[in-house]
Amino acid sequence: MRLRLTLWFVFGVVIIAVVGALGTYSVLGRQLRGDLDSHLLQQLNHYQQVVGSATDAETLAAATESYLSSPQSNSLRQGAYVFSLQTEDGTVVTNSNELRLEDLASTQTLIDSGEFFLLDIPLNDRPYRVAGTPVMSAGEQVGAVEIAASLAGINDTLRRLLMLLAVGGALGCIVVGLGSWILLGRALDPVRRITRTAAAISHEDLSRRIEYSGPRDEIGELALTMDAMLDRLQSAFAAQEQFISDASHELRTPITIMKGHLQVLDRQESPDPAFVKQEHELVLDELDRMNRLVADLLTLARATRVDFLRKEDIALAGFLQSLVAQGPHLGERSWRIDSIPVGSVRADQDRLTQVFLNLMQNAVQHTGEGQVVALGGSREPGSVTLWVRDEGEGMSEATLEHVFERFYRSAHKKDSGAGLGLAIVEAIVE
Repeated sequence: MRLRLTLWFVFGVVIIAVVGALGTYSVLGRQLRGDLDSHLLQQLNHYQQVVGSATDAETLAAATESYLSSPQSNSLRQGAYVFSLQTEDGTVVTNSNELRLEDLASTQTLIDSGEFFLLDIPLNDRPYRVAGTPVMSAGEQVGAVEIAASLAGINDTLRRLLMLLAVGGALGCIVVGLGSWILLGRALDPVRRITRTAAAISHEDLSRRIEYSGPRDEIGELALTMDAMLDRLQSAFAAQEQFISDASHELRTPITIMKGHLQVLDRQESPDPAFVKQEHELVLDELDRMNRLVADLLTLARATRVDFLRKEDIALAGFLQSLVAQGPHLGERSWRIDSIPVGSVRADQDRLTQVFLNLMQNAVQHTGEGQVVALGGSREPGSVTLWVRDEGEGMSEATLEHVFERFYRSAHKKDSGAGLGLAIVEAIVE
């Protein structure tokens, strides 16, 4: 990509340089030719003024010879202009013995038609700009005058300009190419780092990051997006590994228990039906516990997914009242509502119910029969606070530090669960 972009930049500069050079060459060429044409016309007008008193071909020739020998024609000599007059009787007056303008085909046409002309004509294999006009006296043409100027100076100037533009364009292309190569190298460095990082990433090591520190342009956004994606991948892999670790750790115990009961039955040659039924019930209890454990583990694993929650508007009054109505099924406690915030809240009702049932079950485990377990809430600008309150003995400082950890069980004798309830509550709330 770096090479392709550099070549495209250089190609664009070449196109611009060629168009600019051709435009400059064309404009300057027209301007130089226009200046030369203006000088030729000035010389013709000056000559016409000088010989304006001539009445016939003879006096015109005499006046022309006088003009060419006088200081009035200094501008012709300074500009190296070739001058030629041909009268109607065939007399030729010129300031050049090498270039004979009177022999040109355009001269004869001028004499015959009397029409002004301005042409590029080669003379002695060299380019000239020739201007010709009739000389009139008393409304009649008595001759034709022509002035020629060499185009070699203009052509040399244009040729040098073209060479300078070519050299400058080539140097410009080299500079742009090198500059583009260096700048693109710096700009694409995050892309190379992304490639190297992606190649180095494996499921054993997802900690590598791009760590881009440049401007927040498209490349910067790509690097930051890549880092964010790697964060999500690492979280997903961590959740997967945590799930596998938790499942293998917690399922080992009920599987071992069931295996032990089944082995006991295998050793019985004639087992007592009552004993078989007892062992059967124990195995079913362990299977139920395994089923609940797997459901809890799946809830924790899915809590990091973006589609875990399906939010809707929940009327807080009806929600809290329905939860309190379920309280007696959890335990004989004094269930009540402290306060009900007005309005509704946007949340996943099933998951929020799961949170409260876990907290209510936890409150039941740590209170006695008849003690108060209360639900309530309050609304503040921009937020709603909901709670479950009980009058139990509370938790120690050591327990508070670990209460939301997976599989943590306090020393309380009533803590007989798997230790996932409050971990699920935290995952859903977060």
